[in-house]
Amino acid sequence: MKKCLIVLLSLSFAFCIAASSYASENQKAESHDFKLRQASKALQITGAVKSVNEGAGTITVTKKFKDKTIEIIAVTDMETKIAKGNEKKSLQDIKAGDNVAVVYTKKDDANLAKSIFLK
Repeated sequence: MKKCLIVLLSLSFAFCIAASSYASENQKAESHDFKLRQASKALQITGAVKSVNEGAGTITVTKKFKDKTIEIIAVTDMETKIAKGNEKKSLQDIKAGDNVAVVYTKKDDANLAKSIFLK
């Protein structure tokens, strides 16, 4: 009887160890997938251009929301699409005070502009 009890307890212990190991591996995989999905989420701000730095390739856009002012600095690259209607534009065509819609993603600590639409 004691041998049966010892074997049963050993098997249940082994099962618990295997189940917890499997669960932790799945949790690691899911958290990694979440970070990838979160990083690729596109965000948008529509507001007035505060400044454009052509040398650094950045655009600063502000938007007033109730009693707060939101300011986003977006970095452009060669893949950033800039347009006004159907007409392609460049960063040099954007001036302070222009109204724009910027679609961007967060990459590391920067806001990477995917597209900028002048209004």
